[in-house]
Amino acid sequence: MYSIFYYIPVYLVLAALGMSMANKKAGTVVRKQRWLKYFSYIVITGIVITSVFLHFFKWISLLMVLGGLFELLVISFANRRNLLFSLLLYGLIACGFICFSFDFRTEAVLFIYFQVFIFDAFGQITGQLFGKRSLIPKISPSKTIEGLIGGWLFCIASALLGAGWVHIPLAQALLLGLFTGFTSFCGDVLASWFKRQQQIKDYSNWLPGQGGFLDRFDSFIFTGCVYYLGGLLFENFI
Repeated sequence: MYSIFYYIPVYLVLAALGMSMANKKAGTVVRKQRWLKYFSYIVITGIVITSVFLHFFKWISLLMVLGGLFELLVISFANRRNLLFSLLLYGLIACGFICFSFDFRTEAVLFIYFQVFIFDAFGQITGQLFGKRSLIPKISPSKTIEGLIGGWLFCIASALLGAGWVHIPLAQALLLGLFTGFTSFCGDVLASWFKRQQQIKDYSNWLPGQGGFLDRFDSFIFTGCVYYLGGLLFENFI
């Protein structure tokens, strides 16, 4: 069996334990929202990983991009703020992500997505558990320095665990773990910045507990685009 099927259950148990501990200090409504997000995240992650293994990820990537585009159009036409800039920027990033989904081999896509979803999940959980110092309060008040560090460490661990999938040495996997954590964070911040510009909380309610396609896939779309550019610029980037 592919090793990711051993790693993911371990991460899910750790995430569930961390969330249970964090929820002790949360109210009933918040606890329900967090568990809804947790279980819907499992379903979404399962769909993406299945699509990678069964070789229809490129069509799932199109769904991610089109869902995000529709959310942007709805929000931008409603508020009329930075419409042209937002659509142009998103279009460029989305094109890079689509190229990534069509050009990168299965193992590389799996390696990158594994890091991104672990960064997202454990960045939130460690932030809920240990977060005290706000990171970027004017853009995303809930993000903390502790959450970023926690998510980044788990991202690096995931890169090291997945090094064999893409046949790279551990030193290179370490660097790529650092890189993926950085790009995932940048993608998340960019999506949060746009929400603040538009004065909204969520992009949509189409994905239960996730805040929309862009809230769920912002880090992955941005990271996939940057990896595609890296592959163009550097030989044997991954």
